[in-house]
Amino acid sequence: MFDSISTRYDLFNRISSLGLDQGWRRRAIASLNLVPGMQVLDLASGTGDLAVLAAQAIAPLGTVIAADLSYSMLRLAGKKFDRIPAAYWHVRTVQNRAEALPFVSESFHAATMGFALRNVSDLDATFREFHRVLKPGGRLSLLEFSRPQGFLLRLGHTLWLSAVVPLLGFLAVGSIGPFLYLRRSILQFMAPEQVVRCLQSAGFGDVQAQPLTGGIVFLYTARRL
Repeated sequence: MFDSISTRYDLFNRISSLGLDQGWRRRAIASLNLVPGMQVLDLASGTGDLAVLAAQAIAPLGTVIAADLSYSMLRLAGKKFDRIPAAYWHVRTVQNRAEALPFVSESFHAATMGFALRNVSDLDATFREFHRVLKPGGRLSLLEFSRPQGFLLRLGHTLWLSAVVPLLGFLAVGSIGPFLYLRRSILQFMAPEQVVRCLQSAGFGDVQAQPLTGGIVFLYTARRL
């Protein structure tokens, strides 16, 4: 599915989020407190927006691994990295599944994932893998869509997901199926307090769930104990 929409993925993200998505990503990277020389994992990297921000934070030393299951997404991410000096020198791409990472334990100082918790086949296994590959004290930052709490905002959000997003998706990529999946996966995804409990069960401490833009998105942060 992601291979099929990869070429217009960035365009759709900018339009459907009204340009807010990059600000959410900057908040996520800022929460990691990155410094030059760190090793960072960007899991489910997609077209690499979070990886670019991380690379700019850890340059002129350190490495960012941009990992994703979709080869087409990684190929486009690589083209993006070639245009940005910090990413060109400091980001490496790896194709893999989130539930079984090909990295040795305690490899990374920090890890992040943007808008992909809904897409993994086993969320608990993914959190355990994050915990395994992070160094003790390593920080984790996750972005995921949610449902806002206020009645009017929730109503508007539901209408946006149900009518506007599929239309924008069709206009951007010529297909409606992936965007119906997007709507369904957001509406059916677990509540933020459940995500927090899953992170705690995986061994993370200092777990926080911060609503962004009225709760349309949540930023989950945690520390590897």
